[in-house]
Amino acid sequence: MGSGVSVGIVGVIAALAGPTWAGTVAGKLELPAPPERGPVVAKGFLDRMENALADIKKVSVAPYLVVALEGPAKPDSAPAQVTWDLVGESFARPVIAVPVGAEVVIKNQTKISRTIGAAEDAKLIVGPLNPTGTKSFRATQPAVYTISDKDAPYLHGKIVVVEAQHVAGVDDAGRFEMPDVPDGNYKLKVFYYNPAAEAHGGKSDWLPFSADVTVATKGRVNRTEVSAKLPALESAAARPAPGKK
Repeated sequence: MGSGVSVGIVGVIAALAGPTWAGTVAGKLELPAPPERGPVVAKGFLDRMENALADIKKVSVAPYLVVALEGPAKPDSAPAQVTWDLVGESFARPVIAVPVGAEVVIKNQTKISRTIGAAEDAKLIVGPLNPTGTKSFRATQPAVYTISDKDAPYLHGKIVVVEAQHVAGVDDAGRFEMPDVPDGNYKLKVFYYNPAAEAHGGKSDWLPFSADVTVATKGRVNRTEVSAKLPALESAAARPAPGKK
């Protein structure tokens, strides 16, 4: 993947030229229930109430999950380029995972100029992001960046930089796929971006979960299937509203 890799339904797959012995890792995660809604931060004219005619559809947690395979370093691999699209009033996916060494290219697909930046590093992204324009940086070390626009409080996204060559997003059914994974033993980890918890003093982090994955192709094209159940997600409702104890 020498050229840009756009984040789609299954997210970005960070794998480059295939080695001699490599296979595809395909997974199916049993997704946890969405966390409960947090306490009211700013009360409007009416109290918040449930819909009396129909149940409110739960928010899918899948777009807020990314997976990474930690294990043997991939030999002779050049850094990838990962493209993250800004579409409409949000990013194509709210969170992406990026391997250390990759170039991250944020592309504005809208007709509105944005002034985005990283909360953790003011020098990471500088200057306006014009319509159809791009901003890029090289991910040099493991980190989690919160990308936002100070003029658009609702516009937030996460970039998770990991020391793993193989990362992916998760679709609504909990599926993911990583091609060209070299033979070896790996640990599957899952990062969860939790905007609701962050709004109430919490943070987004790796879930208390890992799964062993062994890829052993023996020179043949092979497919390794992974099935796992994720732990329950922390609820923002368990945290006090800002300014309260």
